[in-house]
Amino acid sequence: MKPRQIVQSAMRIATGEVLGRIATFFLYAYVSRRYGVEVFGIVALGQTAVNYVIAGADQGLKLIGVRLLARNPELVGYLVPAIGRLRVVSTAAAVSLGLVYGLFGPVPEAARGCIVMFVMTVVPYACALDWVAWGLGHFGILAMWRSGTVILYVGMAVIAMQGSYRPSSVIAAANFLATAFGATFLWLVWRLRLRHLEGKPSLPLVQAAAEQLRVRRVLTLGVSNLLNLIFLNADILLLGAMATTVELGRYSAACKPLYVIFTGFWLMTDVLYPHIASIEESRRARRSLFRWLALLAVGSLVLAALLVWLTPQILTIIYGSTMGADGLFRVLLFALPLDFCFSLLWTVLVSRGYDRFVTFTLAVGAGTNVVLNLIFIPRFQAMAAAWATVAGYAVLLGIMLGFVLKNDVLSRGGKEEVVPLPQEYAL
Repeated sequence: MKPRQIVQSAMRIATGEVLGRIATFFLYAYVSRRYGVEVFGIVALGQTAVNYVIAGADQGLKLIGVRLLARNPELVGYLVPAIGRLRVVSTAAAVSLGLVYGLFGPVPEAARGCIVMFVMTVVPYACALDWVAWGLGHFGILAMWRSGTVILYVGMAVIAMQGSYRPSSVIAAANFLATAFGATFLWLVWRLRLRHLEGKPSLPLVQAAAEQLRVRRVLTLGVSNLLNLIFLNADILLLGAMATTVELGRYSAACKPLYVIFTGFWLMTDVLYPHIASIEESRRARRSLFRWLALLAVGSLVLAALLVWLTPQILTIIYGSTMGADGLFRVLLFALPLDFCFSLLWTVLVSRGYDRFVTFTLAVGAGTNVVLNLIFIPRFQAMAAAWATVAGYAVLLGIMLGFVLKNDVLSRGGKEEVVPLPQEYAL
């Protein structure tokens, strides 16, 4: 894929993402202005909980499917049913655990109905074939699915809230219906447009793909994704259990704009993922990686400084006031350049098959984040969660950068690597 093609693909998917994000921010603004920070916090807790259930349902199958399709598109006819069968079992288990958490877990009573409804959204989501469009490079279809689902979700939620006294549950129900519509759309695209791409892969190719889909390999990447999720938003769950809904709402208000910025960069890594996975062994790519990493670090530092200056205006435009989250947002901005650099390295390593090392790294980072939250949230509340996030990102980037400096990861062609000892990459 040439640089021009990468930019064009990123623009296609960014168009859909921007439309979706505009719609989402409209919902955030509507909820915060009409119902206040407490309801906003309940909805954020439901959204966080469902992300864990999604990770449990997927178990890394999406990334493995994309990786295999990027290298051998003719495998699509084999992978769709194979991955579908594996997802049935993992989705049933993950949804069951999510429902137990929503009904009996350490959450505010007012949030239980919202969490249960959000968890049920995973059932149609697990049936979605977005990974097929992603792996085959159909980013226009991916953008249409993302934006259409979100816009439908927001529209139904706002309309339904007009006649309901339980806004958080109504929002979750709208999310379920929109997700089901999106999954149906992708299946129709598969049946009518993408299925004709089926080829006749050789037996060794199918056997190699089957090896990639073995439970051990899938769980390795699944654990990696789960750890990444724990790192990103375990603080929301811990605040829900150890702090007030007001603190939960303040922290969520600070996180939402930052995650939108992160998502903007993750769109580019989404485009790069199948491209990097298909690269032949090349030592020249290593030099290019470090050049882009340096440029990314400088650019993200400048962006973070600008956002620190504009913090009150940004939060007021979104929520109608700062929601008491301006100090939290400024602290979290320290994580912006760390996330950008880490995300680029994560994309490179996962696309080249370094699943075990990535799992090891995320285990250390997530563990650091959770321990700091458990220690300091009772005393410092939301501010503790913000600083724990920054510290966790510093640990993640330090370990991953040390590994990439010592190993020519782009010249191996994705061979399985040995998990390093912790002392080898200690900060």
